[in-house]
Amino acid sequence: MNSFINRERELATLERLHAHPESRMMVLYGRRRLGKTTLLREFAKGKKCVYYMADQAGEVSQRNALARVMASALNEPLLEQVQYAEWYDLFAAFDRVRSPKQKVVLMLDEYQYLCKTQRAFSSYLQKWWDEHWKDGNLFLLLCGSLTSMMYRETLAHSSPLYGRSSGQILLRPLAYGHIPSFLKEPTEKNCVERYALCGGIPRYLELFSDIAHFDSALVEGVLNPDAPLHNEARYLLQDEIDVPNVCWSLLEAIASGATRISELASRLAQPANSLTRYLSLLRDLSIVEREVPVSEKNPAKSKRGVYAIKDPFLRLWFGSVYPYESFFEIGDRKVALEKLRPQLNHHIAHAYEGLCREYIMGTLDSTSETIRVGRQWGAHYEIDVAGVDAQSRFTMLGECKWSRSKVGLSVLRHLQEVAEKEALVLSPAIQWILFSRSGFTKELEQFAAENPSVRLVSSIFK
Repeated sequence: MNSFINRERELATLERLHAHPESRMMVLYGRRRLGKTTLLREFAKGKKCVYYMADQAGEVSQRNALARVMASALNEPLLEQVQYAEWYDLFAAFDRVRSPKQKVVLMLDEYQYLCKTQRAFSSYLQKWWDEHWKDGNLFLLLCGSLTSMMYRETLAHSSPLYGRSSGQILLRPLAYGHIPSFLKEPTEKNCVERYALCGGIPRYLELFSDIAHFDSALVEGVLNPDAPLHNEARYLLQDEIDVPNVCWSLLEAIASGATRISELASRLAQPANSLTRYLSLLRDLSIVEREVPVSEKNPAKSKRGVYAIKDPFLRLWFGSVYPYESFFEIGDRKVALEKLRPQLNHHIAHAYEGLCREYIMGTLDSTSETIRVGRQWGAHYEIDVAGVDAQSRFTMLGECKWSRSKVGLSVLRHLQEVAEKEALVLSPAIQWILFSRSGFTKELEQFAAENPSVRLVSSIFK
């Protein structure tokens, strides 16, 4: 497996800002396990770089630790032999020993811990930046994983550092097309199942890279009480969110079928408008998404919006594992796994549908009339994949079948009947797209060969 996968766009952004002749400040943030530190280390190659990963130690210990890494990176041992009474003293010593002719990269990783240790740290940094570093041939990178705190300390209007950053990167999960790079046997089935378990979280994918089968990965990596991801959902919410209990309750409610804001408010016994900020935070973390029928002309204002758990791992945890958690602690895990089988199959099929939509979006080119791709539903129907043009006409309608049986002509006929019965407005260039894990019957393949408007997809990873 490659040690550095994807992140080309983010890496290019960092390189562009580093190449600027003037000083630049950059903020890189996102939830844990996404590979932020790996990205920083890749970027640091070949550069004069001071990399410091903060922790939850006291302020004096943090200053001493930063002085040590500065001394090592700049080959100036005297830097760490001094006790610095204030942060300004350390910043001044750093400036005295570094060459003004060579751009230095100063990376402060897990920046939120510095802010927890010293609440005025961002103010100290802002003052020194304004008075010294903005004209000092420096590239300052602030990186952190407590998303809400990172935003508050570096990007929010109330932050002392507001307006100083030349850019920000909110790191998100890897695109699905990179999943095969983490597997020794990247078959279609294995790739879909691994995505259903790990999503696009690099660390999760690395943990299971040597395990071929879904059941084994689930048991060894999640279900066993001592498994590496058994408590991951709790750690994630506790580490990333300042209101983990409310967000936990929201995710539990969504997983159990409460998808509208009114239903969530009723389930949590809170006013609907009080839940907005929590849902926004979960959306920023790529944990939750708000879906509307793709045909809605103004999605942001649509009253038909529903909330779903976007992150596959957390959807699996809250939808399948969490209800049986006590059984895994004391019961027979093989028996529990069989009890879970219907939910697991449904979960994988749901993940497959999402991958098919992502696949379609990746195949659109500049000549396509499609402007949005998503799900389409109404009171009596649901279509897995749909695309619309600027006139809200459907340019494509599709179904996804994650089954062991080949898809036949009846599936296509049913899809077309739904479109006719629901009076969906179709583009003259409408495409009917069918996805199948197990392929298609000869009858359907023959029909598709004779009808260019029908498209059959048996692999989304080729």
